[in-house]
Amino acid sequence: MSKSSYSNKVFTVLEHKLTKLDQIKHDKDLLTKESWFSREKKKLDFKEDMKILMSIGSSSMNKELLSYFDYDFNTVSLPGFIKSRSKIKEEAFIELLKMINKNYPCDKTYKGYRLLAVDGSDLTISTDLNDEETLEYNQFKKFSRIHINALYDILNHRYLDNVNQPIKKMNEMKAMWTMAERYDGDKAIFIADRNYPTFNNMEHIRKTGHKFLIRTKDIDSRTSLLRSFRSLPKEGEFDEDVHIFLTNRQTKEILNNPEVYKPIITNQRFDFLDEDNHFYEADYRIVRIKINGSDEEYESIITNLNRDEFSMSDIKQLYKLRWDIEVSYRHLKYSVDLNALHSKRRDFIKQEIWARMIMFNISMIIIDYIQDKKLEKKKRKLEYRVNISMAIFLIKEYMIKRKDGDPPDLENLIARAILPVRSDRHYSRNVRPQGFVSFGYRFN
Repeated sequence: MSKSSYSNKVFTVLEHKLTKLDQIKHDKDLLTKESWFSREKKKLDFKEDMKILMSIGSSSMNKELLSYFDYDFNTVSLPGFIKSRSKIKEEAFIELLKMINKNYPCDKTYKGYRLLAVDGSDLTISTDLNDEETLEYNQFKKFSRIHINALYDILNHRYLDNVNQPIKKMNEMKAMWTMAERYDGDKAIFIADRNYPTFNNMEHIRKTGHKFLIRTKDIDSRTSLLRSFRSLPKEGEFDEDVHIFLTNRQTKEILNNPEVYKPIITNQRFDFLDEDNHFYEADYRIVRIKINGSDEEYESIITNLNRDEFSMSDIKQLYKLRWDIEVSYRHLKYSVDLNALHSKRRDFIKQEIWARMIMFNISMIIIDYIQDKKLEKKKRKLEYRVNISMAIFLIKEYMIKRKDGDPPDLENLIARAILPVRSDRHYSRNVRPQGFVSFGYRFN
């Protein structure tokens, strides 16, 4: 692989960012103890630990270490690596993720807006009967889970932020507005599925100055948020503006005017009402769209996007694009091997989640470049795209191997691994619970 190739430059940038992080690790408080990594380097150091955790796959940790060190007789022992990685806080990986994203800005936008999808995904971890916050039960057994809440740039294929929650303390709405408040980039539209439409969530996002587009249960549902708006049509497609006063009072006037007032009851959270502020004025745009190929099924969207800037067809297209975060989770779990965690310790699990997100981002930076610049344009019956699973495998392999010399032509290898795009295919979603792969079975 040429030293002037794009992928080689990406690996070099990663090395520079790790060096920079190594230099500021004490100033940024990235270590569990200030004195760690202050002695002369032995087999492992701060940078080496970070790179190992980014590159590991689904094999046992002993095999991963042997592969990383190219089966050197003096490969570090597993206890030695565990002791070394325990010195690093998860904040080190968060900082590296930000540095990589800053070096490769997300410049693809939709009408000047970055499209940021928010979604959650359960991650099964090793069962710990003493950790009640992560423990779940079914009729057969007990198992532990955490919930990943990610902020994902749809057009640039990049993870920007993440909130990890024990399954018993899962709160996707809070995770969404937390990430919206932490986001400090260009103007954005936060896009989410129907688990997220609450007045509290939407107003938190509005307060950041950004836009939101959230699918909600349809008007026929008894638990739909849309039932708060009495002026909406009862059938067909529509695009309506609604205005309402949210209140923590329940006077006779309020109860007799449900088309004007929406009482917030005690078991609902709304952070913008208190003893001094009893009314909160809110405006929304409700769009109900017919699903393609169906005469009876509709999707309902609640948003604060301006009608003059975003048409009904734009709203439909934006929500369709949200699906890319679901695809990214599949690659994160199975191509980057997040499903194959290498520890029971909760702090180590957080390390690995962030490390895999960094590996995903680095891979997609290279893949998007190859897709846009190097994929041979031929007249074909179907459009072709890079096979992301194979590309990530090659990138992980050569990120390790290149430390002992230049590997083969990575970019052309990736450009050869392509798949046809069949956008007209539709399948029902088959959600199956995934168990944790026991450490004793990681030998194949």
